[in-house]
Amino acid sequence: MRGALFGPGTIVLGGGAIVLIVLIGVGFLLPTDWEASAEGVVPAPPDVVLTFLDSPEGWQAWTPWPDSLERTGPARGAGASISWNSRELGSGTFRVERSTPDEVSYVVRVDGAVNAVMETRGTVELSPEGEGTRLRWREEGDLGRNPLMGYWALSMDRAQSTELGKSIDRLAEVIDEAVEGFEPATPGGEAAGDSAGTEAGDSVRSGSAPSR
Repeated sequence: MRGALFGPGTIVLGGGAIVLIVLIGVGFLLPTDWEASAEGVVPAPPDVVLTFLDSPEGWQAWTPWPDSLERTGPARGAGASISWNSRELGSGTFRVERSTPDEVSYVVRVDGAVNAVMETRGTVELSPEGEGTRLRWREEGDLGRNPLMGYWALSMDRAQSTELGKSIDRLAEVIDEAVEGFEPATPGGEAAGDSAGTEAGDSVRSGSAPSR
């Protein structure tokens, strides 16, 4: 009877449980914060590129978002926001925190699976380079206090840096297709016309967006 209690199956299950407990324990000790960066040149002057960065409509033209979005805040600049509630992606918000002619900062907050609240803060710097604009894009975030997220954070720096680089390439393609006749933003985040944000999205809506 005693041998049955400690048979091969019991030993395997017990060993698996111990390994799982150790993995979870280590996961709690791993850092969940990450940093990523990328840079590249897009074929338009900074005032045109800014129009794709200082409003949710501008971002939607070259990055993917959930289908159902709620728009709040001003048309452009600080406070311009969107929120969503998706079964697949969870609920979240995107908000432009600051917008100047040479820099845009934003914050993304997502309430994802297993009650993990993830926050990403990003900054895109714009500087003239020839007839185009060099973008220096930095992001940092926290994946939340979930032990499994600690393992994900180990590779997040490199993986997200790669995705940022791909997104810059996609923005360059979109701008190259849509820049002719596009109305640039004025300094401080306000467009020269009230419909500029809508034009940004409509002029490139037909292009497929990359993964961020």
